Amino acid sequence: MEMHELVDENGKNTGKVLTHAEIRNLDNIPEGYYMHVVGVVILNNKNEVLLQKRSNQKRVNPGKWGIHGGKMDFGESTIDAGIRETFEEIGVKLNRENLKILNKQPISEEKIYCTNYYIKQEIDIDKCILQKEEVEEIKYFKIDELDSLDSEGLEWLEDLIKIIS
Repeated sequence: MEMHELVDENGKNTGKVLTHAEIRNLDNIPEGYYMHVVGVVILNNKNEVLLQKRSNQKRVNPGKWGIHGGKMDFGESTIDAGIRETFEEIGVKLNRENLKILNKQPISEEKIYCTNYYIKQEIDIDKCILQKEEVEEIKYFKIDELDSLDSEGLEWLEDLIKIIS
């Protein structure tokens, strides 16, 4: 059974653990606690961002574009979660030594705490294996195209622009 440890507003573990079924209902997350999620921004050598279009069958943000990632499992590090989620969703293995912290932040209205990484890695999208329950499509986008996308959020974009500038 999947378990997830809640964190505080600083991303620190609290010892409070919920099952996967429990954490899907935000009412089960007490005030001041957050579900820890991790995201990975993949850049190619042209500084284009590889995004995935969420499956239309998804309960949250169906059909929207976003970065690779998801909920951290109990006992898992943020970097391990990012590597695992990226492999599960698009079949790409990431080199942990090349992953760098992009940002960390709570999003109070969604009761989530995001830890986002970025990596420069050339990926042949034709060789990716998409997890059909999660991902409909993947595509590279130029930075200036991102604002016009129907996305699940670009909280990481400003920090990414600072890094690549």
